[in-house]
Amino acid sequence: MKRRLALLALLAALLIVLIVFGVRHSEHFLIDALRNALGRIDEMRDDAPLLLIGIYFVAYVVNGALSLPFGGLLTAAAGAIFGLWWGLAIASVSASVGAVAGLLVSRYLFHDAVQRRFGARLEPIHQGLREEGAFYLFALRMVPVFPYWLLNLLMGLTTMRVFTFWWVSTLGLLPLELAYVFAGTQLATVAKPDDVLSPGLIAALIAVGVAPLLLKRLVKWVERRWFARDDRS
Repeated sequence: MKRRLALLALLAALLIVLIVFGVRHSEHFLIDALRNALGRIDEMRDDAPLLLIGIYFVAYVVNGALSLPFGGLLTAAAGAIFGLWWGLAIASVSASVGAVAGLLVSRYLFHDAVQRRFGARLEPIHQGLREEGAFYLFALRMVPVFPYWLLNLLMGLTTMRVFTFWWVSTLGLLPLELAYVFAGTQLATVAKPDDVLSPGLIAALIAVGVAPLLLKRLVKWVERRWFARDDRS
């Protein structure tokens, strides 16, 4: 019990640090704190793995619901705590549920405030969704043009169904999550999660993200060219 209370106190202290020092100054502090706490976290993982997973899940969902910009850090933490494949699975579930939480908060609680703050950025998204549907969200998830938290907010102002948003986000986030989880497994040698994202990896993510849109446009071109010809003949 004392160990659990100590871990909860550590999480509360980290949250205070985020608020006091801000995102830029706190990220490096949090990585160092995670490095130093890994020994105690490993003990808790061995003694109460489900509790640790539950704490991580709740932290990620709260991060998503409050639209805090610490998704990458939390995803990297999953690699440091749970390893590559278990970390990827746990981070994926947590991130997708956190994304839905952010969308629901934006749509039903702070719709007007988000509209006033970010409404100018919505027209390209509305147009993309009209033309490409769920493929457009998939590409935005694969290629991080919008940060994880901001895209959740913006999608809350659209009419996309929650279930569609959930499963598309789950699939679209996987490649980037894999990169960050891998960064977490290398926590002792990287200064921040972004260090693992080499230019080659970013180029690959962009190519994979754009591919669905290009394929869909190719299908439409083939339909117009060949089926229209059949109709004329």
